[in-house]
Amino acid sequence: MVPSLVSLISKKIIKPSILTPPKKSHKLSFVDQVVHMSISMAFFYPKISNYEPTHVSQLLEKSLSITLSLYYPYAGRLNKDDDNYVDCNDMGVDLSHVHVHCPMSQIFRQPYTHAEHVVFPVDDQTYAHNEGKLATMQYQLSSLKNQLNALKANIAHESKVQNPTRSEVVSSLLYKCAIDARKVNNSGSFKPSYLFQLANMRQRLNPPLSHDACGNILSGYFVEIDNDRDVNCSKLVREMRKGKLNLHAKKNVIISEVIESIEKGNTPFHSNEIDNYFCSSLIAFPLYKVDFGWGMGTGPFNKWFYLLDNQSAGGVEVIVMLDEQDMAIFERDPELLEFASPITSLQL
Repeated sequence: MVPSLVSLISKKIIKPSILTPPKKSHKLSFVDQVVHMSISMAFFYPKISNYEPTHVSQLLEKSLSITLSLYYPYAGRLNKDDDNYVDCNDMGVDLSHVHVHCPMSQIFRQPYTHAEHVVFPVDDQTYAHNEGKLATMQYQLSSLKNQLNALKANIAHESKVQNPTRSEVVSSLLYKCAIDARKVNNSGSFKPSYLFQLANMRQRLNPPLSHDACGNILSGYFVEIDNDRDVNCSKLVREMRKGKLNLHAKKNVIISEVIESIEKGNTPFHSNEIDNYFCSSLIAFPLYKVDFGWGMGTGPFNKWFYLLDNQSAGGVEVIVMLDEQDMAIFERDPELLEFASPITSLQL
């Protein structure tokens, strides 16, 4: 953690409220077996005058304990003999109670924020390595729907894709603007790239899995850009739709990329010749409805786009992570600003 901003008050182990049956195990998904991937999230809530910090901590402990009884593998440990399995032994998870020595709104008023280091533990070496190299910005795209609907209609007309989704339209716009910014910072020279769009496979499998199934049950598809002529939203949306339609194929591109890279001695999803961008859509995922007992929240990898619903239905919020130099160009792109406005502060 950042020692000047955060101090640890207490740390304890929280266990499931209901004991898991003995000798129960959980097999990791194939993606989790080959890719050790997790996404950290932070939820922010307005301060409520009649809630003492100790009471909030007690509510969190109770909520977490109940949740772990439903998702019991998270309270277990990897099997020592076969790490493709989790021993569901109720050993519990860490819960840290910390004090941040400034209002959270003060942190999020900064357009280039490293706020993730305030709310997620990292060591000093990692923090120093990332400092000044990665920029994060949050944008809101049309809470009134009008501009977003106009963009969708225009892309549908030019691409001939029927009913392009919010995710397709917004991803294409972000990717195009990021490529344009990268070109400016590369002395006007175009560099090939691809966008990797993650996809939840639970309901796409046969038979489908429950929405609540544990683990990274993911696949995805690539949208490759080899020349300047293809850098337009209509072309990108067409390629996204093709990729989405092929998701039912048996080949999982995440697993294929990892295995092929390991065989060649390379790092998966990394190349010096090609820029790699990633997008994960959490649209329709009820992030703003996460309630631990005192109401709903008000709501952070390089070259990543995260898409979320905004609090007023119909619009989209995005979190963009780019190199700081690329972000300086990206955030001034007139096409982006026609449909998006930066969120420079949170009301906390």
